[in-house]
Amino acid sequence: MGAALLQQLTPAQKRTLAAAIFTGGIAVAGGQSLQHEVRRAQKEQQRLCAEVEQKESGKARRPKVAVDEVFAWRLYTILGICVPGILSAESGLIGIQACLLLSRTWLTDYISRIEARAGRYLIAQNFPQFARLLAAFAGVAIPAAVVNSGLKYMQKRIQIAFQRRLSHHLHQQYCSNRAYYAASTLGGLTNADQRITEDVEKFAYNISELYSYTFKPLLDVILFTRSLSRSMGYKGQLALYVYYLFSAGALRKLSPPLALMTAQESSLSGGFRAAHQRLVAHAEEVAYNDPPSGAAEQLILNQHLYRLLRHNKLSAFQRFVQQVFDGYFVKYFASVVALLVYAAHIYLKEPAQRGSRDDITQDYIRSMRLLQNTSKGVGDLVLVYKRITGLAGHTSRVAELLEQVKKLSSGDPLTTHRELYLRNVSSKELKFSGSEEEPDEDLAPAHRQEGDTIAFDKVALNSPDGTALVRQLTFSVPHGQSVMIMGPNGSGKSSLFRVLAGLWPLQAGSITVPGEGGMFYLSQRPYLVSGSLRDQLLYPQPPRLVWEKTSKATKAKFAHLAGVTLGEQELEEQLDTCLEAVELDYLLTRGKGWDQVQNWSETLSGGEKQRLAMARLLFHNPTYAILDECTSAVSADGEVKLYGACVQRGITMLSIAHRPALKKFHSTIVHFDGTQAGQGWSIEKIENKEQE
Repeated sequence: MGAALLQQLTPAQKRTLAAAIFTGGIAVAGGQSLQHEVRRAQKEQQRLCAEVEQKESGKARRPKVAVDEVFAWRLYTILGICVPGILSAESGLIGIQACLLLSRTWLTDYISRIEARAGRYLIAQNFPQFARLLAAFAGVAIPAAVVNSGLKYMQKRIQIAFQRRLSHHLHQQYCSNRAYYAASTLGGLTNADQRITEDVEKFAYNISELYSYTFKPLLDVILFTRSLSRSMGYKGQLALYVYYLFSAGALRKLSPPLALMTAQESSLSGGFRAAHQRLVAHAEEVAYNDPPSGAAEQLILNQHLYRLLRHNKLSAFQRFVQQVFDGYFVKYFASVVALLVYAAHIYLKEPAQRGSRDDITQDYIRSMRLLQNTSKGVGDLVLVYKRITGLAGHTSRVAELLEQVKKLSSGDPLTTHRELYLRNVSSKELKFSGSEEEPDEDLAPAHRQEGDTIAFDKVALNSPDGTALVRQLTFSVPHGQSVMIMGPNGSGKSSLFRVLAGLWPLQAGSITVPGEGGMFYLSQRPYLVSGSLRDQLLYPQPPRLVWEKTSKATKAKFAHLAGVTLGEQELEEQLDTCLEAVELDYLLTRGKGWDQVQNWSETLSGGEKQRLAMARLLFHNPTYAILDECTSAVSADGEVKLYGACVQRGITMLSIAHRPALKKFHSTIVHFDGTQAGQGWSIEKIENKEQE
């Protein structure tokens, strides 16, 4: 039977059939090959991310990002932060945007009617009416231009408002209970800086854009469908919508995992940025050994760059394939279907009912304009899944950020720090007194309490790798009787201070600390705040310029940070005294007095930074000063003067130092031997001290 049918075909038909079969075969083979390449690209992307994202067990972590119930709940939670109430400013912006979208749709419908009538009069050569319609068109173009620009402006305003709300919420939690320390130093959150800045900005942009690209096309479809029903009826448009539903399902199946790709790209971008930041932070250490350390760092940076760019290249290929299908089914073939629907509407009418040539022209121009906008609206709705899946990636990143920061900032910070220390800092699972798995040795229960003095009772210290450093450490620091800790590197001196501050967990024993504000810490690397010379001494009070520009509501919330209540002259006299005591008074004449602003970390030497930190200590005049080699870069004579100034102010010191000349300012010396033998410490009493 097939042979008989072939015999009946003409040579031209046979050639056409052969070409169709050949083309179909190529299309099938090409489709299978393309599908294979897309899958290979996705697997390679997962491998690239697995190289930099590892689970605690060492296995590759594959982020699960999808448009599902988890995404919906996370988005709802984030939007609750962005729009806190119906009467909030953000609600007002969204309402204005909705009004502008309604106005734009109405203006589009009105302009389509003007164009249709202008086309009719032009074909009928009725030039006076044509000129009148041109004038009307020029007039309506003014509000149309305002509305179009207003839509973009309001979208940006919504993005800024959402970014502000999210960032303020994150800052509040990130700076509470030392969450920033748990995130960065204890590894509680990777790439916190990128997530709080870039990820929040990208989320705010995508959610503000999604509103316009979802609400407007939906509104266009509803209103334009109603307008088209007058000429085509609803049944004629049904075929177009059925086609779009079919296309949406097919394109959804062909779509790559856009949400996962977005999350992966953000992760790789954060890794690349972190690699550069690590080089900046350790530039001096690297430079000492360059060459060849510079070449090694170049290879590390290039490897991060390769992963990011390779991932982007594979993503671009998948998006190219997707956009080919999107463009064909949603844009070009959809126009064919729209023209077919309109032509069928006219073709099925009786010739007498089709109307005059002028009527058909007017109806055609208006219907085509509305069909184009309807098709574009439906196409945008069909492709909105791309925007939603992209938003899902950013939502996942921001939601994880919110969840992790909330976890770090809520609850007991000591418990949180202990969990993170054991998970990310310690390379060996340490045993703590009071845990379910009791340690082999007899350790006292871990306990912290507030009191009038600093005291340690049977405290145990381990290094991060689990090595026992100190056992049964017991001593106190009464008022007016400073204590100095000495010992080799790695013996546990700085570890003791971290435990005292609550940054590291207390393994065993009891620690007594003064109440809030009773201790002031100075480390070997002083922190210099961004601000004026005056701000360096007033810190941790906020810089004056920052406080002056803070709103009244925020000032009331942070009233405890208002700082000193001295008059300007009295304040500067005290600051002058502190600066003279550390022999840095020349900074006032070298610059523009107390209001000079410089990059203090760059302009001051190591010794000057430490002296400036000591001036800060003298100004605040705390009961206890915790000094962790805070004068190591100062000369021996200068160091003696600085400690002498602390004694004159009545500050009791618990200090780590190495120079014997400082012993005279202390009543007790605690020696850490670092030998891992015995208890690891001993006490020496100083009889002839000069701290009184």
